[in-house]
Amino acid sequence: MHDNTRIKFEPTASSPMIVATDGREQSDAAIRAGALLAGGSDAWRVLTVVTPMPIMAPELDIRITAEAAAAHRDAQIQAANGQVRRILGERSVRVEALDGNPADVIARMAEQENASLIVTGIGRHNIVDRILSDETVLRLVRSAATPVLAIGPEFAIPRSVVVGVDFSENSLHAAELALRFVTYGATVYLMNVAPHPDLLGMVAGGPAIYHEHAMARMSELISRLEIPDGVHVQPVVRQGDPASLILEYAAGTEAGMIAVGTRGQGFVARMLVGSVATKVIRGSPIAVLTLPA
Repeated sequence: MHDNTRIKFEPTASSPMIVATDGREQSDAAIRAGALLAGGSDAWRVLTVVTPMPIMAPELDIRITAEAAAAHRDAQIQAANGQVRRILGERSVRVEALDGNPADVIARMAEQENASLIVTGIGRHNIVDRILSDETVLRLVRSAATPVLAIGPEFAIPRSVVVGVDFSENSLHAAELALRFVTYGATVYLMNVAPHPDLLGMVAGGPAIYHEHAMARMSELISRLEIPDGVHVQPVVRQGDPASLILEYAAGTEAGMIAVGTRGQGFVARMLVGSVATKVIRGSPIAVLTLPA
């Protein structure tokens, strides 16, 4: 008898999950995802980060400025608490409030708390929300040493996941983590995208040899994974633009999640995030799980 709803991802008190919200509707799915992934556990935290208000005109009374900032802070905290009560009802969790740049504060808290995962929403209700939220998520991914799960308008335990694989240790770990979010009967597609045709033409044997070599490396990678009972792992090799093909394949398989590694270490690499991860975050209508190097 299999529990088709149970996943292996389980936050703990010593390694909690942090759910970030700004109290707006675009974060509703992140709250729901947090409750779903936490199960009956209380090992998750809800955090709202209040961005400092812009400096007002210097001729304004300093008391007015302070009062406006306090009102702005109180309004966001009330909105976040109201959001949690509205979504979770009696299961409400306390909202913690901090001040500063959201991406930096969330990343710092996750590191201090040894967090297992950061969950955040991506606004998809209008073009402005989407652009601002995408950039906030990208800044968070750049800053965090913790995996980040960016949620679109809806989230459910995925029946299929597409994992971008470049055979680095980072992409191996992305596959390992993705396998913790699926249940019995799910399919995890490990997708490698071949280099540009011009580069393949310079390799003896061209695309055919690359495909054979990639499939052999996929088999080696799969042998290193701890695959849950009843979960199918399928290798896929394609040729073209990696981000576009990952998004297209995820849509074609009705995947509920995409997982990618961000690769690279050091300031420059982390600022770039990785063109594949950046394009996927900006273009995906479904949840995107990113794993830092």
